[in-house]
Amino acid sequence: MSKPNETEDPLVAQAFDASKHEDLARAIEQLSPDEATFFLHKLEGALKKRKLQLTGYLVALLTWLIGTVIALAYYGVSDGFVAWVFLLPFAAVGAILYGFGKWANRVGSALPKASGKT
Repeated sequence: MSKPNETEDPLVAQAFDASKHEDLARAIEQLSPDEATFFLHKLEGALKKRKLQLTGYLVALLTWLIGTVIALAYYGVSDGFVAWVFLLPFAAVGAILYGFGKWANRVGSALPKASGKT
């Protein structure tokens, strides 16, 4: 199993480990309403972050597949040295993973919105 992210709360990380759900439920029952709200916000942020990361992986995979097919087609119809075209799909994958990773980190660590209650 992968090591939880250093920025992720250890209690939130337990929500993704099926063997620790009972311990997590007992710990949540002992939280005050404000602490439970804070935990819920952290959990929602972690879920959004993981969903964005998964979406980024899928977009990158699809981009690589389409880019590689286009590169093969271009390589097949071109004369001369065009092997550089095979680097473009990997560059696109790198840019997509980097962009989605930055976006997911920003969404996952966003501060809770003020509730308007005084």
